[in-house]
Order: sequence, then C-alpha cells, then structure tokens
Amino acid sequence: MGILGASGYGGAELIRLLKGHPEVELVGFSSRKHVGKPLEAAWPQLWDERPFAPQEEILERAEVVFLALPNGLSMEIAPLALREGKRVVDLSGDFRLPPEVYEAWYGIPHRSPELYEEAVYGLPELHREEVRGARLVANPGCYVTAATLALAPLAAAGVLKGGFLVGLSGVSGAGREGEGTFFAEVNENLKPYRVGGTHRHIPEMEANLGRVLAQGRWPRTHGPRAELRLSFTPHLVPMTRGILVTAEAEVEGHWDQARLEGLYLEFYQGEPFVRLLSDLPQTKATYASNRVDLRPLYEARTGRVLVFAALDNLVKGMAGQAVQNLNLMLGLPEDLALPKEGLWP
Repeated sequence: MGILGASGYGGAELIRLLKGHPEVELVGFSSRKHVGKPLEAAWPQLWDERPFAPQEEILERAEVVFLALPNGLSMEIAPLALREGKRVVDLSGDFRLPPEVYEAWYGIPHRSPELYEEAVYGLPELHREEVRGARLVANPGCYVTAATLALAPLAAAGVLKGGFLVGLSGVSGAGREGEGTFFAEVNENLKPYRVGGTHRHIPEMEANLGRVLAQGRWPRTHGPRAELRLSFTPHLVPMTRGILVTAEAEVEGHWDQARLEGLYLEFYQGEPFVRLLSDLPQTKATYASNRVDLRPLYEARTGRVLVFAALDNLVKGMAGQAVQNLNLMLGLPEDLALPKEGLWP
C-alpha cells in the first residue's frame, strides 16, 4: 500500500490505520511539501523511521495507491497508476460525479473524464459488491456519508420526496490549510458557510439517494437515478473532529415510530459500522472510530421524519472508509483493522 498526499489529515489517518493492518504492508508515503523529511516533521503523533518518499517511488512500489490529494490532482495521477496495473482509492471528489457535473460544482476542468465510467462509488453500505471488483474507487466524504446513510432507508422504501439537512462539522473537515480555521477565529464561534444551495456536496447527496430511489437497496454506481432535491446548510463548529447531520425528510405515507425504526433495523441489519440508537447521536461517541450512529425519529406533532447521524469525519468520513473499501477490494474481512469503538472522554 502507498499513500500520496500523506501530509494532510486524511493521509495521517491512513498511515495510522494501515500501520496496524495485519494483512497489508505500507510501503511508503509521499508529500510534495515534505519529501525527504522524517514523518514526525509533519506528524509528531506517528512513528516510522522512513522519510516521506518521492511520489514516483510510491507509484512504482505500491500495488494499491491511496490518493489523499486536493481536488483536481487525483484525475492526473489515477490514470498513471491504473496504466501500471495499480488499484486506486481516491479520497478527493474527482471521480464521484459525472465530469460535467464535477466541472460545474468544483470549477475545475476534468482531465480524465473517461475514467468516471469505471470508477465505483465507495460507500460500502450501498455498493459493497461493486467495490469488491473495482480498480478505481471514489471514496465519499464526511457530510455525504452521514447524509446518505441517514436517508437511504427511506429512499429504498420509495417514500423519500426531499429533505432539509443541517450539517455541523469539526474544524479538521476543512483540511490542514483550511481558510478561516485559525483558533482565534473558530474558538467560541459557530458559523454557517456555503449556504443557499451552493455547497459542492449537494449534487453527490442527491445522486446517491436518487440512485437508491430508482434502484432500491443495492444500487449500481452508473445505474439509473431518480430526480431528488435536497437543501443542505453546513456549519463550522469549534471542535477538532466530528460530523453531526440532522435531516428533516419529506416522505410519503403515514408513519409512526415503530414503523420507522423497523424500516431502519431491516435496512442496516448486519452492517458492521452502522449503529442504530435509542437515544440521540453525539459526535464524541464516534471519535476515532469507523462507525456512524443513527437515530430516526418520528415527530408526531408535525408528522415529520427526523434522522440524526454522527460520525468521525476523518475516519468513517474519510480514511477509515478508504480502508474499509481496501478490505473489500482485497477480499479481506470488511472490518479488519478498523475500530468500532470511539475514544472517550
């Protein structure tokens, strides 16, 4: 295994998880900023005697390459790796959306549009069998994972008509060089951002749930999708890790709490990293774990369906999910080397 972009938060989590994986060897990690420097120059919490290697060395030695790179770079490197017979897990947004949709929302020309049709969307709870045989996996991000898993059972039942979602994110979700994330600006502060339907993850949420609406429980990445409109408002909160999404779903039919819980229990039965709660989720409970905690709630007074979802944005929302996809690609137990328990306090 090799990691490109190992000086970002996702890259650091990949190193931590892969170094504890009993069935794979981490052959190296690269960073243009830190090439030749010891690992502790970027990550004092990690211990490895090897320095950051040149990108070319990682591409040559690794059989599977994780691309923990900024948007726009993976589309250039993935073709090189695939031509050399490597398998790729991309943590950026480069292969999650059709090229024309990607260009419209990310503002970047897509330089490898032909690879989109090969890329498998790497949300195991929906695309497990596709991931098993994939050469190129588009690993979802944190907000999208939480939102999709919150509403997928309703979509699979054919009753989801739309929804209003509010997302709260820890500061690490903005990346290591995220603008506006200095301590003096985020401490004792809470702020919305990219409001009014402008967040680039909205079309991904709509595509995921639209595929489930059209295809049912196990949709194909490139299969048909139904039209669906979601409203999403993200907020930055003064904590290091964590995503909490509150989804208010517009649904058809008559519901009550027992029916709603039965739907979610059946949909997620046997899923190793989805926990259905009788209480409300909280981000601290998922800290450093690959788990998502869900709570569907029928609001009898208004007749609305609310779903709450919490996860660690750097693990299940990023690096942990990438390792989950790796396990599937290699035919290993899906939960191997992935923590289900969080850290507390």
